[in-house]
Amino acid sequence: MKGDFIVKLLTEITDFIVDLSLLWIKVPYKGFRYSDFYLDGLEESKKYYGFKNLQRRGIIKGARSNQFVFTKKGKKWFEKSMIKYFRNKNRGQWDKKWRLVIFDIPKEMHKERVRFREKLKFLGFAMLQKSVFIFPYSCDEEVADLSSTLNVGDYVDLIVAETAGFKEEEFLKEFGLRRD
Repeated sequence: MKGDFIVKLLTEITDFIVDLSLLWIKVPYKGFRYSDFYLDGLEESKKYYGFKNLQRRGIIKGARSNQFVFTKKGKKWFEKSMIKYFRNKNRGQWDKKWRLVIFDIPKEMHKERVRFREKLKFLGFAMLQKSVFIFPYSCDEEVADLSSTLNVGDYVDLIVAETAGFKEEEFLKEFGLRRD
């Protein structure tokens, strides 16, 4: 299946990032090891040619013999691919409600606040304000897990709303939804 390599690679990378306590910003500098990717069900030759294709396109480059890093172009590709392959996939029918994640994480927890904000963006949430994000699907479990992982649960609230306010049309378009 076309894109099978990409979907499996993106899935494993996101699992790897979560295992690194959401330190996405540092991962590209450290790099990934080719051998860390099993890519369930893919033959070694398809895995090899998949990585070579990404390298030829300038998305990754070899850091060392068994490692690669994402290039600047590759980071943009990664974000777009995550949206293309995962955003709104398996989310089911939209219940016409919006989820607002509101947080007020103290200054002393600056790193956690930045990581929380970046992970919300990574998961497909749209930013309404610096500490207010919106999402059209149920996400209680994801927000709870993320809050727990970063130890910021006391500073995070999730509100379910009937409307997204004055920017609803903008968010409907961004998420590819219709209010019918």
